[in-house]
Amino acid sequence: MPDFSPPPPGSALSAQLAEARKRMAELDLPRPLAARLHRQFIAVCNAVKAAGADEASGQRRLAAFLAALDRAAAKVHGYGYRSDNP
Repeated sequence: MPDFSPPPPGSALSAQLAEARKRMAELDLPRPLAARLHRQFIAVCNAVKAAGADEASGQRRLAAFLAALDRAAAKVHGYGYRSDNP
């Protein structure tokens, strides 16, 4: 069994996860999109807490989630940058 030692409470990754949660909560997204993003965020959090998880993989997962969050925000009128391309 791998040795599990969670990161310290004040780690950079935990602060970034808290900031991502805050950003997601501030958006007024359509329910299906908000639900999908919430499930993706929960998956990131679960992966970070899993036995044997390392911070680098958590950072990669979080970066992928933030990119998805930014794309979703850009599609909603009034948030982010709207793309003129269909």
